[in-house]
Amino acid sequence: MNACANNKEQGMTAKLEPRKSLSAQLVAELREQIANGTFAPGDKLPSENELMQTYEVSRTVVREAISGLRADGILITRQGVGAFVTNQTGKRLEPFDPLDLKAVLHMIEFRKAIEMEAAEFAAARRDQNDLKELKNRFDELTANALDAKAFVLPDYNFHLAIARASHNPYFLQIEEHIGAQIIPHSKLHVLAPDIPEDLSFLKAVQVEHEHIYRAIVDGDVSGARAAMRTHLEHSQERYSRYVAAV
Repeated sequence: MNACANNKEQGMTAKLEPRKSLSAQLVAELREQIANGTFAPGDKLPSENELMQTYEVSRTVVREAISGLRADGILITRQGVGAFVTNQTGKRLEPFDPLDLKAVLHMIEFRKAIEMEAAEFAAARRDQNDLKELKNRFDELTANALDAKAFVLPDYNFHLAIARASHNPYFLQIEEHIGAQIIPHSKLHVLAPDIPEDLSFLKAVQVEHEHIYRAIVDGDVSGARAAMRTHLEHSQERYSRYVAAV
């Protein structure tokens, strides 16, 4: 089945509502298209560019929606090829609405349980390859530290590098399944583009990332765990204030 052609035949339109979770809306729309047979098991979804044009959203929103559906087991992605509908209907991880504060706080609590342990193991187990990757990711993060939109992917990649350095594949798999939505700020600027960038927020986040990075490089197990805990607790506090201002 030609997904794009079928997409047009079924009249899949819809400009998403700007003040709601765009990625959650896109997830719901694609779920409906899959449920009603527009996209059958094995079908390839339209490309990122086609979805961006159809729904008038950014590439970040499209990628978050695809990541959420992949986490649910509804899609699989093939590098360089695209996203395909699976035969699996069961849910695994539900993408959350970043304007639902309770959901965001639950995600941060979940991250504490996972990432504090990952940071501790990374400090204890990192090897030279891990240190090289961590440096590259940290340098990339530093280069984008004061750009609220550009720093999201480097932020996510930095946390992935920590999970990888733990040498426990399940930490990495969990974070890959959730995708960039694990960084709550990643959605907030898509949903509320009129909120000005808060440089004090961005500077504070970068300082916290540096503390995590230095502790892992130094092999400071307790320091890495504490630095990650501080980072996530401060993220929770900052996000609460940010959402209240929307």
